[in-house]
Amino acid sequence: MDRQLRGLVMFAAGALIVLFSGRTIISSMYDDAGVARQVATFRNKLRAGGEAAAKPDRAALSDMAALRDELHERLQAAIDDLHYELPEEFSVGPGQSPDLAYIEIVRREQDALVKGAAFIGKSVPSNLGLPELNPTGLEDVLRSLRTLHVVHQVVAAALAADVDAVDEIRVPPLSRRSRAESGFVRAHRVEFELRGRPAAVRAALEGIAGSRPYLALDEVHLEQADADGERVLCRFAAVALSLDPEQIGAGS
Repeated sequence: MDRQLRGLVMFAAGALIVLFSGRTIISSMYDDAGVARQVATFRNKLRAGGEAAAKPDRAALSDMAALRDELHERLQAAIDDLHYELPEEFSVGPGQSPDLAYIEIVRREQDALVKGAAFIGKSVPSNLGLPELNPTGLEDVLRSLRTLHVVHQVVAAALAADVDAVDEIRVPPLSRRSRAESGFVRAHRVEFELRGRPAAVRAALEGIAGSRPYLALDEVHLEQADADGERVLCRFAAVALSLDPEQIGAGS
């Protein structure tokens, strides 16, 4: 009797386990089907309201690809046009001493710009805005030569436009931290003061903005230099923009 009772109990326990497991599986399948129906209903509502489509058609994909290629070409053209590169005549050649190259280029520019301006009755600062102490090391020399080339472009445009004088040239202090945080654009800035007839100053600004390599004009301020307004004083900054193609590509 005991043996039969134990058998009956084990059979009942097994039946309960099977029934419980089956109910769990069936409930899970039922719940998954309900969720699937809810998702399908929500998707159909979005489609009916025009908020979602099944998928873009081939024509739309083709148009988007063409637009992407066009924008890429326009971006590359803008980069080529705006990107500033130091010309060879203002750089340090292979095997050349940076310090000696700097001295030679500065002397050449002083002869061309300072003495050249004096010869035609104009005025340009004798130091061309450069610091009294010469830079040392290739990196600092190239940075100073970049400044000198910007000065060359601005002064040459001013003299060609018949501006009376370049009254002042200032190189703002350079912060290494600001260079590191400027993203893919590096701005090399030099500040100037020009004095002369309004038409001459305007022609000088147009010449600077139209130069190659490209220089941007920033913070342009005009004021009268005399009581009758025949001469004006123009303060502005000329900015050489260097772009990092690798960072541009990483952000695209």
